[in-house]
Amino acid sequence: MGRLVGLLKGQGFRKGVAGSSRPWMAVWVLITATRLARKLTSRKAVVERFTLKPGESLIITDLGVPESEAPPVSP
Repeated sequence: MGRLVGLLKGQGFRKGVAGSSRPWMAVWVLITATRLARKLTSRKAVVERFTLKPGESLIITDLGVPESEAPPVSP
């Protein structure tokens, strides 16, 4: 599916943006806007970096709420 969308996006750019076909430009705009919206609304990974001194330790626990029970994330 990704290859097909990539091909349609390329055709849309060549024939719509670089050319003058409004239907192909609409295809390109739709695919580009969908990908941008998905990228902006995707969940970001939580990454922490710690420097441990000799003798220190790190305990990792997961006390989070399961995704199925979590409230919606507000931007």
